[in-house]
Amino acid sequence: MSQACLNCGRSLPDGTVVCPYCHAMTEVTQKISLGDLTWCPACGALVPPEEVACPKCGRIVREQEPPRPVRELDLPEIGETEEDAARTGVMTRIESAIPPVVDESSPSARRDRMPRPRAFAFAALFAVAIVGGAALLITHPWDPMASITRASEPADTSMSGFPGLVESLTGQDRDTEESDEQGSPSSEESLAQLHETLGSLADKVDESEDALRNACSDGDGSSLDGGLEDAQSTSIAVSNAIATIGQIDDADGERAETIDHLLTLGNWLRNRCDALTDAWDIAENASDLTAASGQVISRLDSATDYRMLFEQNYDAWAPEAD
Repeated sequence: MSQACLNCGRSLPDGTVVCPYCHAMTEVTQKISLGDLTWCPACGALVPPEEVACPKCGRIVREQEPPRPVRELDLPEIGETEEDAARTGVMTRIESAIPPVVDESSPSARRDRMPRPRAFAFAALFAVAIVGGAALLITHPWDPMASITRASEPADTSMSGFPGLVESLTGQDRDTEESDEQGSPSSEESLAQLHETLGSLADKVDESEDALRNACSDGDGSSLDGGLEDAQSTSIAVSNAIATIGQIDDADGERAETIDHLLTLGNWLRNRCDALTDAWDIAENASDLTAASGQVISRLDSATDYRMLFEQNYDAWAPEAD
């Protein structure tokens, strides 16, 4: 790259100090490429790239790596086979006495890491032992009384006003035979008692309904006090009776028909209770009983069919005593 003279403006070769045309000083600093030259850290002289020591002071500038020792081995010469020599571009096979390092991703390495069948068998036996032991610990078949929660230890009640020992509490669960021996009611007796309970509840519903009809016909609102609460109590008692009927033990199926009959009677009576409760609610919340009497009577009449069905089948569906 040429440079221009600052005086005449002509192009000058690189490195020109005095212009050959106007003899003016170019006043340009020359650039010298050092390349691979090295400065001597001792004297500051430039050291050529092929020199190891400084030519001025003799200090070592470039450290030479010591030659790598080479061990000469007496290995047999391996030549090309006739088959490899006949093909173009086949590299000469080199055999090594050092076994190769097995790659972790190679099929042989993965096969070597697989557990042996003996390990599988041991793990399976260990798992069976753990699960079986846990099952035995939970079920404890050697102690059949461990799962019984009722009190069975005799207690001395002489200091509590009851003479003698109490073997077990009378209100706790027992087998059917044990209950029958100690006087607890059987299923047949329970069904008969529930039949009588439904009859007495039906009488209460009749009395409540008659009282409400009379109050509506007289227009006397003072006779309504407590009627709604009584109707609601009777309805709750009917629902409890139905629930008790459904809990009767009928494992052999001999009482299925009787239980169905009692459940039907209970549902008819509960439908009457629903209508009766609604009628009492209308009557008590009415500002004028005479004006609301038509609505009250209409609600009571909606359950007349249930009353007729109950009265027609109550005696016929009475449980038969043993």
